[in-house]
Amino acid sequence: MPLNLPILDRLAGCQSILIAGGGGGFDVFAGLPLYFTLRELGKTVHLANYTFCDLDLTAEVSRIEVLEKDLLAAAYGEVTTPLDFLPEAYLSQWFHETRGETIPVYMLADVGAERLTTAYQRLVEHLRVDAIIIVDGGVDSLMRGDEEGAGSLLEDTLTLIAVNNLDVPVKMLACIGFGAETEEGVCHYNALENMAALVKDGAFLGACAALKEQGAFQLFEAACRYVWDQPNHRPSHISTRIIPAVQGEFGNFHMHPYYRYSTLFISPLMSLYWFFDAAAVLRRNLYADLLRHTLTKEQAYLVTFMADERPKITRPRRAIPY
Repeated sequence: MPLNLPILDRLAGCQSILIAGGGGGFDVFAGLPLYFTLRELGKTVHLANYTFCDLDLTAEVSRIEVLEKDLLAAAYGEVTTPLDFLPEAYLSQWFHETRGETIPVYMLADVGAERLTTAYQRLVEHLRVDAIIIVDGGVDSLMRGDEEGAGSLLEDTLTLIAVNNLDVPVKMLACIGFGAETEEGVCHYNALENMAALVKDGAFLGACAALKEQGAFQLFEAACRYVWDQPNHRPSHISTRIIPAVQGEFGNFHMHPYYRYSTLFISPLMSLYWFFDAAAVLRRNLYADLLRHTLTKEQAYLVTFMADERPKITRPRRAIPY
């Protein structure tokens, strides 16, 4: 049973689809139910992630193919030295060890918008991509930058800028894990207000739920558990909330002991994918123009936290009133 995707009409003429984790970490894993569903429908689908891993270090402990020096590499697993954070390489290794498939997971370097655009352009040409679905584990990619509780929107913004620069026919943003970003302090009242504004703009493309009976979800969970079971590897605080939400857990439920210090509110809302037009999301982002010409992550941080022209906080944190 595949996901009941509301975006299939937009993907009807597309054959080479890139699922791209937009905010780093385990975001590419949050796209796995989409990946397996689209493959089941006969599409050619690829996986990529804005990576927090050093590409040179990854090459020392795993097999990677460099496509653009310091910017883009394909991880093929074969991890020889365990590290506490190597999600892309371990995901490729999971495909090989458990499914007998050689699936590269592309690693896009942790850089500024201009260089990230170069990396994406190289990847699009390499794969002949005609659709990109940026995946966000959580909803901070929808933040504008003028709200209290905007979360960690920097990496998502850099990805949105880079993808917007590409000549690719279909570009969408998918968010899953509403309510999962406890550590980031996301204000979900403000997130909902942003989502409503996107609905008003005609940029909301629909929603669907992951179900525990779906094979695509079960493979997502299996891949997550495989990586978390590697020696000393950190789990994903987003996926450890999405998975129990899909399985019907509720409230202060902890799937993994690594995050027992957090007070959680697991709910069915975490199981939903929300789809948006990526260009429309970027147009509302108040940091986009400031970040557009950054080359390094350091430059991007300076713009985000120190620039005099950075957006002012005008929308305070508010509680959802029901």
